[in-house]
Amino acid sequence: MQRLFQKSFLCIVLSFVASSALADAEVDIKYRKAVYGIVGGHMSSMGTILKEGVHRDEFAFHAKGMAEVAKLVPGLFPDGSDDGKTNALPAIWSQPDEFQEYLDDFLVAAEEMGKVADSNDMRAIGGAMKALGGSCKGCHDKYKAD
Repeated sequence: MQRLFQKSFLCIVLSFVASSALADAEVDIKYRKAVYGIVGGHMSSMGTILKEGVHRDEFAFHAKGMAEVAKLVPGLFPDGSDDGKTNALPAIWSQPDEFQEYLDDFLVAAEEMGKVADSNDMRAIGGAMKALGGSCKGCHDKYKAD
């Protein structure tokens, strides 16, 4: 009888741990999506400002905001956060060194965007925007399911 109790207790504990891990993964995924929503919002806003010429005085806000939020991105992919409803491909966790190279490119591009934002140098801003967009696209092409 005691063995049955021990086995039952162990099953309950293991199911709690498994459901807790899944819940943690779901929270990590939810947070990751929220942060990427901010990244996308800044990117879309900067693109609209540059293409349409509206709210030019707010460009630097978005560029510097992108540079700041980019600092959060490397921490958005903890182990176990691939379980659940996510568009992140498994290669993120199976090829962490290669994935880190893409993250580094994004961080450098976002930082550069923040630096040139106040310059009014459209050549520098255009180059930084192209590099930033390219870093996003490169990572999405390799590590994001559509």
